[in-house]
Amino acid sequence: MIEGGLAVLLNILAIATITFVLSNIAVSAVVTLLAQRFVGLEVQSRKVILWLLVTAPWFAVFCVSICFVYPFYYTNAFFNDNSMAHWHHMTSFELLSWHSVTLVIAFSYIAYVFINKIVTLIKHKNELKLLTSYSQQLEQNTYKIDSPMPNAFTSGFFTKSCFVTSGILDKTTADEQDIIFRHEQAHAAYSDPLKKWVFSIFSAFFLPFIANRLKLHMTLAMEQAADLKVLNDGTSPTLVASTLVKIAKLNANNQQGIVLNGDLVANFGIEVLEQRVYFLLGQLELTPANRLLTFMFLAVTVVLSMLSIDGVHHLMETVFNH
Repeated sequence: MIEGGLAVLLNILAIATITFVLSNIAVSAVVTLLAQRFVGLEVQSRKVILWLLVTAPWFAVFCVSICFVYPFYYTNAFFNDNSMAHWHHMTSFELLSWHSVTLVIAFSYIAYVFINKIVTLIKHKNELKLLTSYSQQLEQNTYKIDSPMPNAFTSGFFTKSCFVTSGILDKTTADEQDIIFRHEQAHAAYSDPLKKWVFSIFSAFFLPFIANRLKLHMTLAMEQAADLKVLNDGTSPTLVASTLVKIAKLNANNQQGIVLNGDLVANFGIEVLEQRVYFLLGQLELTPANRLLTFMFLAVTVVLSMLSIDGVHHLMETVFNH
C-alpha cells in the first residue's frame, strides 16, 4: 500500500488512463461514422480537425486530471465530495490491484510507441543519408536519384530535401517537371515530413484501422495543400491533374521502387489519386468546418469522460479484487 503524495500521483495517472481510453473510443466512433465527410471540408479546416481528433484524448486527459487534482489540493465552493470529479481513496494506492495493472499496460505501450518511432526515425535518417550520398545535387536541397522508378518525395525535419528519380525526369516534360519540383518544395515549406511523423505518433494510440484512416485523410490534406500551392502560382489545374495521372500510370507499369517509411516522407506519387484529381478539376465542393460543432465535440468528450470515471471505477472494483 502506498499513501500520501505518491499515491495521489498514481491515482491521477490511473484516472488519466481511463479518461484516455474513454475519449479514444469517442474519437474512434466519430472517425468511423463521419470519415467520408472529411473529404468535403476545406483543406486547412480539415487539417485542423484531424489534429484535434488525434490529440483530443490527450486534451481530455489534461482537463480531467486538472479537475480531479484541483479540488483535492484547493478548497473551492464549486467542488465537493459529490462533484463529478470524484475518486475514492485518493491518498492510498494498492500495488496489487487493477489500478497497477492499468498503469503498467499504459506506460508499457507508451514506451513501445515512442521507442518504435525513434528507432524508425534513426533508421530512416541513415537511409536518407546513404541515399543523398549516392544522389546528384541539382540545386540547393534538391537531389536526383539514379532509379528507373518514376518517383518524387520530400523528407527531413529541419533540413528538408527534395528527391526526384531519373525515371521521372526522363519521362516527363519540362512543364510537368516544374509542377513536380514546386509540389515537393511546397511540402518542404510546410514541413510536412515532420508533421506526418508527429501525426503518426498520436495516431499510433488508436486501433490500427482508425489510425490508418486518420493518416490517409491527413496525407490527402497535405497533398491537396501542396497541389493548391502549385495552382496559386498560376499553373493550369488540368496540367497538374494530367501530371498526377501520368505518374500514376508510370508507377503502375514499374514494380521497382525506393522503399521509405511513408510516415516520414511526403510523396508526389499516386496516394489518394482520385480525390486529388477531383479537387484539382473543381469537382469537389469544399466547405469550412463548423467551429461550434468542433468545440462542442471536444467539450462533450471531456465532460462524458469525467462523468464516466466513477462508474468505470465501481465496475472495475466489482469485477476485480481491490
